[in-house]
Amino acid sequence: MQEKRGKEVEQIPVRISYDIIRLFSEGLYKSPHKAVEELVSNSYDAGARNVRIVLPRRNPVDQPSAESTDSLWVVDDGSGMGVDGFRDLWRVADSKKSRFTNGTAKRPPIGQFGIGKLAAYVLAWKLTHISRVGSRFLLTEMDFHKIASVKQNSNSDSVNVALIEVDRSTAMSLLSEIQSRDPIAWESLFGNETQASSWTATGLSDFKDLYARLKMGRLRWVLSTGLPLQSEFKIWIDGDLVQSSKERLPRIQEIQLGSTEDTAATNLGFTVHKNSSTWVEVPGVGRVSGRAEVFQTSLGGTKSESLGRSHGFFIRVRGRVINLEDELFGLQTQNHSAWPRFILEMNADGLHGHLLSSREGVKDFDGLDQLRGYLQGLFNICRSAFESWLRKENEKLDLMQLLSDSPSVMITEPIIDTLRQIIKMKSDSFYMKTPCGEKDRDCEKWLASNEEQIRKAPIKDTNFKKEGFHAPALRYLPVSQALSLNPDHPFVDKLTESGRHKDPAKLFGASELLLEGQLHGRGLSTDMINNLLHDRDRILRLVAGNTPPTAVEVLRQLKEAQKDPLALERVIGTVFQTLGFEYQRNGGHASGPDGVLYAKLGKHKKSMAAYSLVYDAKQTDQNSVPADKIDFAALESFRSDEDADHAFFLAHSYAGESDSDSRLIEKFNTTDYKKITLLKIEHLDRLVRLHYRYGVTLTELREIFAQSRTVIDVNSALGTLKDQLEEHEIPLKIVLDGLEEAKSDRLAVPNYNVVRAKNDSLMAFEPERLGASLKGVEMVLEKRWLEVDEDSGQVIMHQSSDEIIKALKDKMTDLDLLD
Repeated sequence: MQEKRGKEVEQIPVRISYDIIRLFSEGLYKSPHKAVEELVSNSYDAGARNVRIVLPRRNPVDQPSAESTDSLWVVDDGSGMGVDGFRDLWRVADSKKSRFTNGTAKRPPIGQFGIGKLAAYVLAWKLTHISRVGSRFLLTEMDFHKIASVKQNSNSDSVNVALIEVDRSTAMSLLSEIQSRDPIAWESLFGNETQASSWTATGLSDFKDLYARLKMGRLRWVLSTGLPLQSEFKIWIDGDLVQSSKERLPRIQEIQLGSTEDTAATNLGFTVHKNSSTWVEVPGVGRVSGRAEVFQTSLGGTKSESLGRSHGFFIRVRGRVINLEDELFGLQTQNHSAWPRFILEMNADGLHGHLLSSREGVKDFDGLDQLRGYLQGLFNICRSAFESWLRKENEKLDLMQLLSDSPSVMITEPIIDTLRQIIKMKSDSFYMKTPCGEKDRDCEKWLASNEEQIRKAPIKDTNFKKEGFHAPALRYLPVSQALSLNPDHPFVDKLTESGRHKDPAKLFGASELLLEGQLHGRGLSTDMINNLLHDRDRILRLVAGNTPPTAVEVLRQLKEAQKDPLALERVIGTVFQTLGFEYQRNGGHASGPDGVLYAKLGKHKKSMAAYSLVYDAKQTDQNSVPADKIDFAALESFRSDEDADHAFFLAHSYAGESDSDSRLIEKFNTTDYKKITLLKIEHLDRLVRLHYRYGVTLTELREIFAQSRTVIDVNSALGTLKDQLEEHEIPLKIVLDGLEEAKSDRLAVPNYNVVRAKNDSLMAFEPERLGASLKGVEMVLEKRWLEVDEDSGQVIMHQSSDEIIKALKDKMTDLDLLD
């Protein structure tokens, strides 16, 4: 660089140690491309519309060289820096972003910590800034060798950098190498002589070895994916425009405002002008122009989001976007999957007189509703085009294409959407494994390198891998592009139980993966998606067989019913199915009881008459259900209509339930409804726990309803039942050992009635008690361990007696911890 000539304005202290520069820059910027990107980001924060990167000339083999005598320049047309701007520039780790606040094209800054200028340190020893604001040219040049030689140990010390004011001819001399290498950049610097002109040129020289790793193609990709997906910010590298990644996205429709496709304008009766360029006259606003586009893929989830949103309405007044924080421009939320794929850029200078004082948004005025109606109409056109495209894609959609070389975009995009989300969150989704598990893997770089390959064949392999009963039904591993199904999951097990055909399970796994992707593509939060898929997983487990849920499932639902009134009615049927009842919801009467429960009586229960129950779940916003909400007469009528033996109310709690003088008890005592019982959710919880620990019979349950009316009665009955069960606990080890021994008879299925008949100690227990106890074990361990048929007494043991006892003890401990 030629010798500087100018007037020193001041010495700016740079309070930072060499160690901090080394740690920050080498730790944050290991790539030369990221370092250049940081310099471009500074230009963006300065409100620049155009940034021109001028690279040093390359050696004969077209490679960058650390020995190059040229400088690397980044030239922008942003707000420039005055004296205060240069002071802030060198206020390391305390950036005020004054260039941003002075910018003419106001945007949210992406720099936060004031360390961006240190990115230059990884590439070069010398960093030069020349900036113009009006007629004034200011210069600083940092030599990082100076800081390295001082080897400061404290941030309280500083190295000074001289702020020099130079004249125009000196500035031209300092930047002369740009003239031949990028004439347009040179013109942007010195071709405008107006007092309002502003720019900044940032130069790097005296390169380090890392610069030799800079690749033109990689730099172009890094900058293209970092561009905002609206066209107010452009970057050139050695005179060639870097195309925004949006321009490579497949479009469904593009509408030039005022063109034939713009039926929104004609439907509203707006005047359309078609000359060399088309525009529309909006009443009360004036001339507007621009274009609307809708794409096949979402505009969100890309790196460019760090520079601002990429979809929605972008309304410009005199070249400046006025609604950066309001993508809807005052319209209602567009709950449609086309919205994140839609962008409309409109020039509307007629809004200038209606801007708020902040110049962010507009005041209410005659004509605003007309403009918003036009915007809504343009989106509706794009939405219709999207829906038409979507229908065609769905018609040709075949899940078997997942394993072919040409999968539909309807398959690939949901997978890519989910992948982008988990990379952003740095964690697994419900079904997809994050590729960020490897320590040294740059996930964004990995996705950029592999996205096209995933689009061509998102699922290269499907396999079956046991992950345990409680694990999800499938996992997608993006690194290997494998779909792994879990045969331990009940639903997958159900689909593959014949052992002959596994295609249904593969198609199920693929559809589940696409479902998760569709949810991500519609902008739902990760927590919402995980909760939804968790509930879906629970349903799939129940659908896998007509069997009651497990103890864990029931206890979890009871806990939810304590907080969620909507869960209360559902859980009643679940609990009583677990206890051995058949469940019929609503009893066939729209205004009747919430449900009817029938005691399931096996062959050994012929001596006991069948019985049934009706119930009414009480929900209230109050802490407890008041007495006036308990309609004994209505429930008794329902019981009589259904010819049920007993009836009960169920609630979280009842007002005055333990007070003998309360209105509730008084109301109870003045009626003759002896077949009605007041039950609480905690009573069901206690019954479930007694059942999985000891086995509760239908006879014992009937006694509770026959003898109990009030909450106090039920508490007493459950206490008595617990004492009896503890005193006469079934010796499960003896029963299971007997069944284990019976497995040696290959001509018969083990039967607990036979085991009982052969063992004197078991003859003290009724067959019903043995069956209930074994059903309790099945409830805890699930049918993957043993299956009990109370009608026949047959028991299929999938594990040995000792293994079942050990698993039961472990599971009991886990269940006790549910509290």
